[in-house]
This record gives sequence, structure tokens and C-alpha cells, in this order.
Amino acid sequence: MRPAFSSTKQAAAFVLLLLVLLVLPVVMGKNLLPTRAEVYASQSWGTAAWPWIQQQIFEETNDIDIVFLGSSHLIQGIDAPLMQAELGEKLGRPAVVRTLSWGGAGFDGLYLVAQDLLEHRKVRQLVFYDEHVDGSDKKHGGAIPYLFRFSDHASSLRGLPFAEKGVYYFAALMGLPINLLGLIRPAIPAEPYADRPDYLKPKDQTFSAAPERLGSISALAGFNANLLIPENAPFVSFTPTVTNELVAHVYTVAQPDTNFEFSATPLPAWQAHFARQFGRLAESHGCQLVLLDLPTLETVRNTGIHERAFWLQLISTNLPLVGVPAQQMFGRLSNDEILKLYSDQAHLNKNGQDYFTPLIAPVLINLYEAAFAH
Repeated sequence: MRPAFSSTKQAAAFVLLLLVLLVLPVVMGKNLLPTRAEVYASQSWGTAAWPWIQQQIFEETNDIDIVFLGSSHLIQGIDAPLMQAELGEKLGRPAVVRTLSWGGAGFDGLYLVAQDLLEHRKVRQLVFYDEHVDGSDKKHGGAIPYLFRFSDHASSLRGLPFAEKGVYYFAALMGLPINLLGLIRPAIPAEPYADRPDYLKPKDQTFSAAPERLGSISALAGFNANLLIPENAPFVSFTPTVTNELVAHVYTVAQPDTNFEFSATPLPAWQAHFARQFGRLAESHGCQLVLLDLPTLETVRNTGIHERAFWLQLISTNLPLVGVPAQQMFGRLSNDEILKLYSDQAHLNKNGQDYFTPLIAPVLINLYEAAFAH
């Protein structure tokens, strides 16, 4: 068998090249990398409405009253225009509500996007969802090699086990080529939405929200039981009856609520680490965090509101938890009626959004007023 190298010098040169490549994330300081805005401009539209997210973080400058930030459950679960209208009516002034959402869960991605957002815009209330990932070792989707840059975020790894640090260092290494390409040929700023015939639009409506929707999606899609076959059933309008006892509940350290149940199973180390970092980040920017429980098909027959961790201890003792007990929300509905509220196993469609948002809007607005309307 022919040897890989014809000489010792050739092998040494190869080893040296590998070492240079391996230390590049450390060598490439902030001054040798493109801007953070370029990171978002280079993202694939197949995973999020990144032009919208980029615009909201780096181009808009006004304060945000409420932002729904996190994985894709939020983009279809919350009617942002309705929230903005109701908050504005309560405050007696125009309110600013936005949804910034992407595909792929994880507290790492939530922390990284929140850091960029809070460094550029004042956010009063930030509503997020439990960034649960199926499989404890699966880090946040394909965005991390681009969002995480060692020179920007090395300090955020302090306290992580060495092996976990290695994963993120490797992610920074894998993201270097596209970052370096941004220095040579910056991405053309994308118009988030346009109606021109020559305008390239995402095929997936989940990530092609119009600006009047403020980043949220009102999905006119029936239920799809198999995401490997992207064909939803026909959408059928359905409005469940809302009864007086159907209200959102709030758990706080001062007023615990027995409808909330907390798991004692520890979170994966990386999830717990970035959840803590996220809490510290929000506190340093004077931003009120609210954890919102969104119902999935897996939870619709639960008797209470199940949480994977005692978030007040992990993230912040000032953190309110908001949710609607599944038994109250779905107990009177048949299985077929429940499916009319979903576009798939995890995401609400327009019916579900129209049902859920009015239930939680008063609670979120009350929390906002208690914190900021002086």
C-alpha cells in the first residue's frame, strides 16, 4: 500500500497545516471577522426568516415592548399583531411587539440570538419557550456553526465540561469558512419580503411571514402526521368554545401555582449552562423574562402544566411561568377537534393560534404593566 506521505517533511507540513487550521478560531479575533449582522445575512432561509431577524436586530432601533424569542413553536403559536393591538390599547400608546423565531431548539441558540438582540435594542419583556431538544447531545440545529464564534463567545463557555467546550470550539471551526467568505464577499442585504416577480421567496411558509404579521405566522394548514412527507391535510376553520374557567395561570416565587409540575430529572449540562447564561444576560439588560408553556400534541391530555426543570432556580428567581392547563384547554375537545388546532405534532395552526393567544395575552400584559407601566 502506498504511504500517505512521501517524506517526513511532507508529513510534518501536513501536521503543521492541521495545527494552523485548528487554532484559527482563536487567532481570528473580532477585528478579523465580519460583523455580527453578516452572520445572519449568510444564514439559509430554509431554517428561519433570517432577513427579518437581521433587520429587527441590526436595523430597527426603537424599543421593543414584548418580543417572542426562540424556536418555531412561537412563530405559529402566538398572534403577534393581536398582542401588539391589545398591549397598545392597554397602554394608551402604540406598542411594539415582535416575534423572532427559527427552526431548531436549544438554549444555546436562544442565548446567542438574545445576546445580539439585547446589545442592539432595548427589550422590556422577552417571552421564550422551553427550548427542549429531543436527544440530550443534540446542540442547536445548523445555525450554531455560524452564530457561535469563538472570539465573540469564548467567555460564555466558562463552567461547561471540557468535552462540551470542545463541541462548541469545533462548531466555531466549522463556521469559519463562511465567516471568512463574508470578509471577501459580504452577503447582499436581503429585503425581508417583497412582491416583485424576480424576488426569490422561501418555499416553506413557516419562514416567510409578511411584515404585517410582525414575525409570526398564521398557518392555514391542516394536520400533518408525518413531516417526512410535507403534505398537510386541507385546512378547516374551527373555533373551540371558550369558557369562564379557561384562563392562563402564572407561577412565581411569591405565588406558586399547583397547576405547574416540575421534573426532577437534570437537564443536559449544555442546556442548563446556557439557560443560566440566558438569565444573567436578561438581568444585565433590565429585561423581564417570561417562560411560556405552549401545548403540543404530546401534552394535550396532561392534567397539569409539566415543566422539565424548576426554572426559577435555574434561570432567575424573578421568572414568571405562564401556561394554560391542558385539561382545561383540551378536556372538552375530541381527538379530531384537537387535530384541527395543529399543523403537526408540535405546532399550532391558525385555529390553534386564534384559540391560544387570547388566553395568554391578558396575563402577559398584566406582567408587563406590573413591571414597566409606572
